[in-house]
Amino acid sequence: MHLQASLDEHAEDPLPVALIGTGVFGMHVVYQLEEMPGLTPVVLADIESSKAETTYRRAGVDSDAVVKTNDPDDVAAAIEAGERVVTTDGVVAAEAPVEVVVEVTGVPGPAARHAWAAIAAGNDVVNVSVEADATVGPLLAQFASEKGVTYSMAYGDEPASVVSLVDWARSAGLEVVVAGQGTELTFKPHGTPDDALERYGLTESFIEDNDPDPRMYNTFQDGTKIAVELCAAANAIGFEPDTGGPHIPKTDREGVLKTLRPKEDGGVLEEKGVIDGVTPTDDFRNPSGFVITEAKNDEMKRYFEQRFNIHTENDGKYQFFDRPYHLPPETTVSVASVAFNDAPTGTVRTQTSEVVGRAKRDLKPGEVIEGPGGEIYGTLESAEKAAEDGAVPLELLAGAEVTRPIGTDERITEADVDVKTNTFLYHLRQVQDEVV
Repeated sequence: MHLQASLDEHAEDPLPVALIGTGVFGMHVVYQLEEMPGLTPVVLADIESSKAETTYRRAGVDSDAVVKTNDPDDVAAAIEAGERVVTTDGVVAAEAPVEVVVEVTGVPGPAARHAWAAIAAGNDVVNVSVEADATVGPLLAQFASEKGVTYSMAYGDEPASVVSLVDWARSAGLEVVVAGQGTELTFKPHGTPDDALERYGLTESFIEDNDPDPRMYNTFQDGTKIAVELCAAANAIGFEPDTGGPHIPKTDREGVLKTLRPKEDGGVLEEKGVIDGVTPTDDFRNPSGFVITEAKNDEMKRYFEQRFNIHTENDGKYQFFDRPYHLPPETTVSVASVAFNDAPTGTVRTQTSEVVGRAKRDLKPGEVIEGPGGEIYGTLESAEKAAEDGAVPLELLAGAEVTRPIGTDERITEADVDVKTNTFLYHLRQVQDEVV
């Protein structure tokens, strides 16, 4: 209960928090922060200021106490006066005099810039924008270490759930054979953002209340999002996908362990210590994180096999543990953890895995790629293989010009496109490739 104790101790003098991006995820983090002792969201940033203002209003903040400004001095003065701030400038929010910055834009370029600015200003960072973590997370983590601040994954999202379960299993003395999460994949046919919300099954009331991003929801269905999230988790725990890539079987709960175990014991895995996922059947609640572990001791195998509430295979040798949910409000756990204990709830530290881009349709020379959620999708593979083949990291493909024909489902390599080299994200990735 140490976090709760720290929160209670600061109930009369809560630590200030800035949040960048008040979409579906971000707004629910704000709602929860507003209900908690010890932490207060004092700065909200969004390129659409009305979204940030609406978030404050729905959280119960008096509109008379909200200052709209992009001036850093005015931001500091407002915080000092006990007022709240709305800004359209994410960097201004990132550099504000706060304890923790929560990045929730979901757009890798701006997310990386915001995280970098926050770290440079001496602020701890909780990064929900896993797209940036999967691309330049190791460099951001190294920069944070050098600046003496904490850089963390968000406990309210799947990658941190996976990391948490792996940490638990390893601390319990269990070997992790495979770690991963579930997804709602449809893979094919590849849809467009135009009908993504309808295909996902969102209700009209949800769309009206939350204004979800169709491009983001398109990545949920074409395999991109799980590839990005598995990449971030893999790079935090040091895993790669299995030989040939993740299997992501469509299965019920019992079938997960029957499938994702080593070949010599009846499964499909060529290697142990890999990242993977599952596509649950209708009767299997989607796991936000899971681990399949191996017991070495015969007595422990017998014990696991005899437990009525643990699913095992091979006479107790392998066990399946999962966490069936993740919630944006849980991100407050990460905020409290970094604010009071300087302890991240997962950090990407190495690039063992990579998300590479593939074409959803034939691409012709001269076309300019919009990016994930559009005419391309992402798949996961080992970073070593991606580098050897010259595959372009997925998030660097936004704005790239096609230079030679690319067939449907083909991987996109450096020989196929001219990547935009004048972006902050590209620059950070170049630095990361050299120094991390």
